[in-house]
Amino acid sequence: MKASVGTICVKRGFMKMQKHGVIMDVTSVEQAQIAEDAGAVAVMALDKLPYDVRKAGGVARTAGLKVIEEIMDHVSIPVMAKCRIGHVYEARVLEELGVDAIDESEVLTPADEKRHIWKWDFKVPFVNGARDLGEALRRIE
Repeated sequence: MKASVGTICVKRGFMKMQKHGVIMDVTSVEQAQIAEDAGAVAVMALDKLPYDVRKAGGVARTAGLKVIEEIMDHVSIPVMAKCRIGHVYEARVLEELGVDAIDESEVLTPADEKRHIWKWDFKVPFVNGARDLGEALRRIE
């Protein structure tokens, strides 16, 4: 039987499995394991919390690949990672790494202020939050 990867059915089904669950931001394997043990449906892998990076005057970027890989190797729940708005190459690297979903996130420093990633070219599903309908519609395209 051929595996279904990246089909609309798989993408939507995966997202439905996350519904009504908690997705925890984690920066280490230990935090990811605690989140899994506490019943989180997924974890969002980060190097540092984006708020702390921006507060210190830095650029909030995608987590380091080593951090993401270590978390993926130690938990059985889905592992997600953030990429900057408009940064197609960050998203491609995350897809190749094998994350379960990508969050094209406004909490990271945007790579492109106007254009979001064209998500239809990816097999991995995308997630993200929105504060209002306009923000949500900009992400759908």
